[in-house]
Amino acid sequence: MKILVGAAKIFQRLMLFFCLTGLIFVLGCSQDFFPYLSREKEGPQIVIPEEQKREDIRKGQEEVPEGILYLQVYYVDGKGNYLVPVTVPVPWTQGVARAALEEMINGPTPAQEMRYGLSSPLPPMTRVLGLTIRDGLAKVDFSEDIMSYDPENERNVLNSIIFTLLQFPSVKEVQIMVEGFSPDEFPGGTSGKGTFGWERGLNLEVADEVIELDSTQVITLYFCSVLGENHIFYIPVTRVISADSDIIKATLEELLKGPRPESSLFTELPPGTELRNFAIQDNTVIVDFSKEILNYKGGLSGEKNVIMQTVLTLTQIPGVEKVQLLVDGEKIVLNYGTSLNEYYLRPLIINPLS
Repeated sequence: MKILVGAAKIFQRLMLFFCLTGLIFVLGCSQDFFPYLSREKEGPQIVIPEEQKREDIRKGQEEVPEGILYLQVYYVDGKGNYLVPVTVPVPWTQGVARAALEEMINGPTPAQEMRYGLSSPLPPMTRVLGLTIRDGLAKVDFSEDIMSYDPENERNVLNSIIFTLLQFPSVKEVQIMVEGFSPDEFPGGTSGKGTFGWERGLNLEVADEVIELDSTQVITLYFCSVLGENHIFYIPVTRVISADSDIIKATLEELLKGPRPESSLFTELPPGTELRNFAIQDNTVIVDFSKEILNYKGGLSGEKNVIMQTVLTLTQIPGVEKVQLLVDGEKIVLNYGTSLNEYYLRPLIINPLS
């Protein structure tokens, strides 16, 4: 009997040994026998510089904390020349459009105002009395305090309201009311009757050669500006082009022209860069720049600015969601490690304030 019990124990130990050995073999060699499982789990391995990991715009998809909405509002730069789109985080609410307007009225914090030189274009005592959105029309009702701004700043005041509301897909036009009524005109002379839309243009520029505005269309370009102590912001500028122009081709050509010499804006797209070709595939625009695009300055920051200017500009065009950049017809990796092998989406967060 003792012999049988001893043999059983030895047999159990041998079985345990072989089971553990087999398990180690499977774990150690599973990647060799089942490599597709490993690849599916881990995904492609891309080496990205540490600086770029913090500001990667490759896929345009930022991690959004739960319960937080990112809304776009417009502040005025320190010189009062441009409306600057700024992304602000707000707690989740059903009234997102109203929350965006109230955030813009509140303006940046005192620390942010000092750091960036930004301020709210709206009078600080302004209150939102009501807001309805129906059939594409947003009707917003303000307290009479809205009328206390400097008449010279009227375009920025009205546009900050209009374009903050136009960010929402359900809004196509905006009607501005004061104490329940549409004013005959605003302090700077703009008629208060009727509605406002995209045709107003953000930071509007009208070329000298444009005479008949009825036969035109508007395009929005993004250039760079340094605010505060070396903080780069992306500024939208609206230009007027012929209604007969191919909007994508004309937009890219205007972007390559750069900002007007008298403006405080700059571009990272180098002079001499040419548009070799472009194509449209579904909702993606494929842009082929000449090799002069590689003469950008500013290292990794310059690479980011080149991509951001192009992506922000093109995704402003209705129907364009993705942008693929080529250089001399090739997908390449730029000098400081930024890859052009994948398409880019419009980033959720633009010009965040810290």
